[in-house]
Amino acid sequence: MKKLAFVISGGLLCLCFSVRADAPFMEHSTGFFAEPMPLQECLSKGQKAFSHLGITLKASTNPRNEVVGFSGDYKIVLYCVSDEGGCDAPEEPIANGGTVMVAGPEYAKTKSWVDKVKQQLHLN
Repeated sequence: MKKLAFVISGGLLCLCFSVRADAPFMEHSTGFFAEPMPLQECLSKGQKAFSHLGITLKASTNPRNEVVGFSGDYKIVLYCVSDEGGCDAPEEPIANGGTVMVAGPEYAKTKSWVDKVKQQLHLN
């Protein structure tokens, strides 16, 4: 009976280690454009930047403000920050900047993706 209990507990221990998964690393950074631009132009530039960097575009749950893509195990999001203007709202929303967010398994590569997208979009 002790042998059976030992075998079962050893099997459960191995099972626990085999299904363990590490949480992804996340990194984000916000920057501003040299000149404000229409929100749609920000989204278009984001799509072009993703394509240029080899990021596969995916449908977004918030297509009004963000561009979403994947590269391997990395999810990359550009959120175009718009100024709705309150009472002085422009006819077309204006993007003053953007936030780049990346999640993935390795921190150095996650941070590198943030930097690459910001550089491609000239976000300072």
